[in-house]
Amino acid sequence: MTVRDLLKMEIDVDVYDSICDEIAIAFCGAVELTEEGETHFSEVLDYPVEFNRDCSEVFVILDETEGVWQKQLRKAKDFFWSLAGYCAADDYDRWFID
Repeated sequence: MTVRDLLKMEIDVDVYDSICDEIAIAFCGAVELTEEGETHFSEVLDYPVEFNRDCSEVFVILDETEGVWQKQLRKAKDFFWSLAGYCAADDYDRWFID
């Protein structure tokens, strides 16, 4: 399963990353992206995700290679935090469909 698959799910779940739990934000789906959002977040949409046992948390699986996971974490955090509204209103409107 990928972030793209997660977006299609009607679920409320806490999102973390697989290395340092820094994303730490709620996801409320299902969510649609605009064409610009698809382009802007294209890399993140292909990141794999895994649910914990009781499906109360989902983990974005990052590549553990030094230097790689930090970049992936920044992108994933930017995506999920923007989705939660922690971005400029104009950016939100450009990337997400209400």
